[in-house]
Amino acid sequence: MLNDLNRCATTVRRCGAWLGLIVTGWVLTLVISTESQWERARASGDRGSESVEKAVLVAIGLAVAIGLAFAIRAAVQNYQGQIK
Repeated sequence: MLNDLNRCATTVRRCGAWLGLIVTGWVLTLVISTESQWERARASGDRGSESVEKAVLVAIGLAVAIGLAFAIRAAVQNYQGQIK
């Protein structure tokens, strides 16, 4: 019984270590790719204003869509008894 618990604890530690390595590698890859993209944008002279404008418009559209979905859901729940 004790050997089984020790084996299980060792497996959990090993999996945790692998998960930590994978997440660390993913974060480092993300940082490096973001940094290289930033350097390319700076070298091209692009200030990114168009990208920022697009991102703001997408964020506004997403907020409107989510708000509309919540409003529709609330109306359906409010009038669900009357619909039946």
